[in-house]
Amino acid sequence: IPTRFFKWDGKDPSLGSKSEVDSFLKSVQGATWKVDSIEQKERSRKPQPPFITSRMQQEAARKLGFSAKKTMALAQQLYEGVDLEDLGTHGLITYMRTDSVRTEPAALQGLREYIQTQYGKDYLPAEAIVYKSKKSAQDAHEAIRPTSLEFHPEKVQAFLEKDAFRLYQLVWNRFVASQMT
Repeated sequence: IPTRFFKWDGKDPSLGSKSEVDSFLKSVQGATWKVDSIEQKERSRKPQPPFITSRMQQEAARKLGFSAKKTMALAQQLYEGVDLEDLGTHGLITYMRTDSVRTEPAALQGLREYIQTQYGKDYLPAEAIVYKSKKSAQDAHEAIRPTSLEFHPEKVQAFLEKDAFRLYQLVWNRFVASQMT
């Protein structure tokens, strides 16, 4: 739990320089500390928008250890299509070179229905969350998202190599979370 230091002997110590900090630390060494009060706050955060190219590369690097080149090669495979045997060949994600966070209204509505069915109305905001792209965004393509909610990661896992599955799961989770409370 993050904590913050406010007062010492009822006063706010002025610790502007290194020498003041060193002097203060020396004076409190071995002291008995007492918590005066605990303040708990509930904070709400807006969910992250669906991926744009650069954010997908950053998250894949951070969470999966992928280079940008590897991320884009895997994304290209997911976009071009995967043989799902009896279901045929399907592209699993939308075009992966985009700087727009816009989502097609039909996909947004489908996602809201999916969230309500899978997680319940408590996880669904009253209205769809609409993200705005930066002014410099070209907005030619929508955000990176699964092409169909029919292709849950667990349903297609057997048809994907391990790293492609992990990237697809990352895209899926980000898209679903983008419309949750």
